[in-house]
Amino acid sequence: MFASSGGVRWLQPVQRRRRRRVPVGPLLGLLALLVLAAGAFAFVRSRDDADDPSQAVAQRFAAAWAKGHLDAAYALTTAKTQDAQSARLFRQSYRQSARAATVRKVEVGPAGEPQDGAVPVPVTVRTRTFGPLKGTIRFPVERTGDTARVAWTPDLRLPGLRPDERVHRRLLRQPPRASVLDADGRRLARTSSAGGLAASLDDDFDARLSGRPGAELRYGKRVVAKVKIKRGRSVKTTIRPSMQAAAVSALGDRVGGIAVIQPRTGNVLGIAGLALNGPQPPGSSFKIITLAAALNEGKTEPSETFPVRTQATLSGVPLRNAGDESCGGSLTTSFAHSCNSVFGPLGVRLGAKRLVRYAEAFGFNEKPPIPGAKRSSIPHDLKDDLAVGASAIGQDRDLATALTMASVGATIADRGVRHRPRLLRSDKRSRARVVKRSVASDVRDMMLEVVRSGTGVSAALPGAAIAGKTGTAELVPTADAGSDPSNTDAWFVAFDAADPKIAVAVMLVGAGQGGASAAPLAREVIAASL
Repeated sequence: MFASSGGVRWLQPVQRRRRRRVPVGPLLGLLALLVLAAGAFAFVRSRDDADDPSQAVAQRFAAAWAKGHLDAAYALTTAKTQDAQSARLFRQSYRQSARAATVRKVEVGPAGEPQDGAVPVPVTVRTRTFGPLKGTIRFPVERTGDTARVAWTPDLRLPGLRPDERVHRRLLRQPPRASVLDADGRRLARTSSAGGLAASLDDDFDARLSGRPGAELRYGKRVVAKVKIKRGRSVKTTIRPSMQAAAVSALGDRVGGIAVIQPRTGNVLGIAGLALNGPQPPGSSFKIITLAAALNEGKTEPSETFPVRTQATLSGVPLRNAGDESCGGSLTTSFAHSCNSVFGPLGVRLGAKRLVRYAEAFGFNEKPPIPGAKRSSIPHDLKDDLAVGASAIGQDRDLATALTMASVGATIADRGVRHRPRLLRSDKRSRARVVKRSVASDVRDMMLEVVRSGTGVSAALPGAAIAGKTGTAELVPTADAGSDPSNTDAWFVAFDAADPKIAVAVMLVGAGQGGASAAPLAREVIAASL
């Protein structure tokens, strides 16, 4: 509205009434309280539901059964149940059904709502033979006030079991046992002529060879699960009968082992005695590795010459030649006569890390992929020159099997490429270059000289070019060894250089010098291959 004075109107504002706002904060607070109250009500109600005595006791009973706590489950049954069934019989009934069904694990889910006096619980029973048995078991529950107990009956032991049904397993026909086969597909004999190899593999592969009989799981007269007969599978090996027979014949009744390997594949052609599982100090046969490593690393060359002497001093300690022999000269001559005074210091030149690395490349410190085979080993903690020099000549803590040393020879025979030994034809082939081709050729030539004019002349075969390396490993300190041959292991590693179809390693425990004892046996095996 406006007020006027004379002819002029003066504008004067009129106060408007303001609309009062309703405060929002208290309303939101009230709403929040209502939501919380509703949630609390729902929570309390859910807790009341979860704490239902019938559900709780059924869940606890099922959980105790699943964990194998049968006494705890029995304690949750009614007095009437316990009057009719002792705890011992209760346990026996569960164990009998578990054996019959081959139960290995019971899994239970959350208990459901009680219906008609019973609580449903989903159960999965996992068995070794019949797979999973799944179902919902309805546990009868009796309540007295707030106390509930399971009115147990025998049909609660397995899903789907009915009252008065007995659980039993019926075996069907046992399949015929499969065989361990040689490379020609013929059964490998379990007799001593096979060196016990077939019997060992038979034990290792028992489940595969025997297969599995068929079986039915029965609830009373009902068949509720069934498995078919599973035939055994033969184990096919790389063993060649002629080489196996030659290895076993050559070893005879001696304590030791002989291994025969095909260089171009790594196939194990023959195994006798302790060739797989009797690691021993390899002695000078290890010098094959030391020589190859030093040449490959440029730490020596075939034309190098060395002092002729009876010993070398490492870390202030003398490292003597066998029998205090005086030897040295060219690298070839030193190798042919197995001079410790040359190869101990050569190992020091190479160094501990390189020596171990090359030994591992040749197969040491690896788990052989062959049943029953043990590792060959060289220690990593070679702390001084004496330890390195001793390992470089196959002493101190070096240990090798005939299998590994045959693989060492096979690597040189196949021009520096190592094929990991394999005994089962199902195993994949694995190959890796260890040393250069030229280095393998130099080592082969020096191994030829071992047999022509060195310590391995007894391995010579007319018309054949045998490359080899002897080893005489001390089992007691040199000063205590004396002349008793039982104080040393005898070794020989060899192959036919002209046509390396096989590489062979012979190890004889407490048999004296390698050239005298082991080399003739290697010659016998190589002759059989020719």
